[in-house]
Formats: sequence, structure tokens, C-alpha cells
Amino acid sequence: MVLPGSRHEFAQTAFALQWFSVRSLGAAIAASAAALVLSAGCGGGDEKSTETGVAPSGGAKVFADANCGSCHTLQAAGATGTVGPNLDEVRPNADRVERQVRNGGGSMPAFEDTLSDDEIRQVAEFVATAAGSGEAKKFTFEPDDKELSDCKGDTQCTQQAFGNIAFEDGPKAALTKLDEMQRTDPAIQSNCHPIAHMIGAGGLRHFDGSVGKAFVAGSATCGAGYYHGLLQWKLAGVEEDKAAEVAREACNEPEIKTNNFNYYQCEHGLGHGLMLYTGYELPLALTMCHGLSTEFEQVSCSGGVFMENLSSSFGLKSRWLKKDNLLYPCNIVSRQDKLYCYLLVSSRILPEVGWNWQKAADWCRRSEKDFVDICFQSYGRDASGSARQQPEAAKGYCAKAGNGERQCIFGAVRDIMNNNSQDLGAGKLCRIVERAYRSYCFYGIGTILGTQHGDPAAKREACAKFARGRDLADCVKT
Repeated sequence: MVLPGSRHEFAQTAFALQWFSVRSLGAAIAASAAALVLSAGCGGGDEKSTETGVAPSGGAKVFADANCGSCHTLQAAGATGTVGPNLDEVRPNADRVERQVRNGGGSMPAFEDTLSDDEIRQVAEFVATAAGSGEAKKFTFEPDDKELSDCKGDTQCTQQAFGNIAFEDGPKAALTKLDEMQRTDPAIQSNCHPIAHMIGAGGLRHFDGSVGKAFVAGSATCGAGYYHGLLQWKLAGVEEDKAAEVAREACNEPEIKTNNFNYYQCEHGLGHGLMLYTGYELPLALTMCHGLSTEFEQVSCSGGVFMENLSSSFGLKSRWLKKDNLLYPCNIVSRQDKLYCYLLVSSRILPEVGWNWQKAADWCRRSEKDFVDICFQSYGRDASGSARQQPEAAKGYCAKAGNGERQCIFGAVRDIMNNNSQDLGAGKLCRIVERAYRSYCFYGIGTILGTQHGDPAAKREACAKFARGRDLADCVKT
């Protein structure tokens, strides 16, 4: 049950504004092989720049000695590696590079014991400077003349071409084209989410850096990659001591704040962007979320952090996940962050247990005392996603939850409504479940409709499409 005025209410309200399931997001991006933090595989190799043939010095020499060019693209070093991220695009600041080189993370080993402090500092400064970090008004996306017809299956070319469309014709045109092509082209479909990120970059440039204008021109296609990418590119290259200020202002424009959906998606996307910005340092990203102005912003942002941790936009495996503890990091983060983490946790559990619903339910029962119900609501969201929002199939999955069935039904009906608030299958689900769960199910429908209809009379009218009599009273209650 949502507790009025509590952090549960803020998080549930934010959660109600999601228009896609975590499972479908993970499926949309799982095929992406790109990574966003510095990657493993760099060590040894030719000291000369492949572009100039001249032995480099200082940080450039450290970069060359470590053969980092075999993993990363960095134009100033003549490097064209594709294993790790394109550093010219990511534009990490020196603090971020130093932290990543020193401590490792994801698939990258720590270099603290193999490079001196001075070498680490030199390579960090070289990469940050060479990639253009901190240059005034420099965008990370640079348009060129590439068109989709030129690409012929080349992933990087395709991303650039879509970014060019967004820059020239606006993000709406690019996203419409992406949505059209991903339905019939498997290569586009498998790369859909990172393409949407690049459209975010082109869209930001199209609107001269205005997040508000770019945001309202976008859509949630391909797991809302456009929104995530837009905030990623806004943060790219920002100095670490200025990042918190940029984050606080990013979603503060009138075009965003006057629309609940846009407001939520922006703050949620900011969480994704902060994870990307910090190189998947979950505690640091959460701390930056905590610095936002309102509790709604903080909770929405933390949801993006946990979702990015769970299903990386670029196929990276976060170090903030554990094979032997499928509830991690929910059971170690501060209490203010636990709710949203547990609202997503079943999407971590289910793939790891081979989609065995009984085993997943057992994991939910191991949750911390106050969050068992929340885990089962997450389980219900995934039940609906696995059932493709079909009521009978969703009910069948929830029946495997044992004593968590009631909360599973609540999570499932909310997911149906999240995907389509006009889907009468939500009402059907509530009518076919056990009598003991019926009232709570119709209340779940009302929690979604309440985010769309603030006026009680309007909410009652919306509920009346799904329920009558006592069911209607359950839907409209607050």
C-alpha cells in the first residue's frame, strides 16, 4: 500500500510515470556491445602515434605505451580502437579518467600498481584535454555528411547518420525514422537504444544546447534512449566540481516542468546520464541525485541510476551487481534509495535464475523486512512484461509468487496501465484474480490514472472506463 505523504508515495508516483518495462528495456539494449567507461585490453604495444609516426611524450606517451589506442578512439592520439568508448565522444574530465585508470571498474583492471601517480595524472590530463573536455560551448556531437544510405550495416556510421538527421531536421524526424526502421531491420533493432542516444546528441545541438526545447521534441521510443542520451550529452565533459550545478539546472526549464511526463522522464534520464558521467560509480551518481532540489527529483533521478546499473545502455556490466546476492545493491544502499532499487530488483533476479518464477519469489522473500512487498511489485511488473500485458498470462505468473501474489497483481496491473493507460485489459485482470486481491488491483489502476488526472472528477470519469460499483470506489480512492 502506498503511504500518503511518504517517500513510498513519491517513488510510486515517479514509478507510475514509466512507459516501458525494465525487461523490455533490457531486451532492447542487450545486443549493444559498446561500453562507456574505459575498458580492459590495453597493455603493451607500439609507442608511436599511428597518425604521425612520432614517439609521443608525457600523457600521450603513457597512452601509447599502454596501447590504449587498441581499445579506444582518440583522434589526437591517432587511436581508432572500438573495444571501449570513443573518447572524443565521451569527453571524460581529468578527475574521471584518473579515477577510472587508478581503480578500474567494469571490465577494466586497476592500473594503480602498474602506473605511477605521475603517469596516471599525465594520461588523465592528456585524455581530458585531447578529447576537448571543458571547452566553452563545444558539443560532443559533430555533424557530418553521412547519410543512412551510406552505412550498409556499419554501426558507427548508422548512429552518426541518425544524429545528422536530428541535427538537420530535428529529433522528431530522426526518432520517427528510427521507430519505422527498427520494426523491420534487425540490425537497427539491436542497436536501437544507442542510436536513440546519438539522436539525443544531435537533438541537443539542433536546439543550441537547450534541454527543454530538445526534450519536448523527443519521444520514448527504444527504451527512452533519446531522453537518456540527451542528458548524457549535456553532462559530457563537464568539470566534476560543476557537474552538480549542471544536473540541478538540466530539467529546470518551463517546457519540462509544466508536464508531469516530461518532468519525470527528464529527472529519470538524468539518473542514467549521471551513471554514464561517473563511469558507473553508483554511490557517486546517487550522491549527485541527492543534491537535486525536491524529493520527487531525487527519487526519479535515483530510479534512472538503478535502471542504468541494472541494464547498461551500452552493454557494460556494472561492478555494483553480484552473482551470489541478487538483491545487491538494494540491501546495502541508504534507506532513502532502497525503495526504487527494490522496485526494479526482480529484473535483476529473473534472468539470473533462468526465469524460474518460484526461485525469483524465494529471492523476494529474502528482501529486507520493509521491502518484501516492493520486491513482489517489481515481480508483478515483470510478470506483465513477460505476458505482454495479457491478463490471463500475467495472472498465471503471479500465481507462482506464493504469499507475494497480492503484490504481484498490484505490480502487474500498474505495468499494463503504464504501457497503455487506455488498455481495458487492466480491468479484466482485476476481475479474474482471486477475490481477496480484487480491491487492491482496482486501486492499482487508480494510482496510475491519478498521475494523469489530478482533478477527482476527472479521475472518477477515467476509472469508470475500467470499473463499476465497489470496484469504481477502489479505483478512485486515494
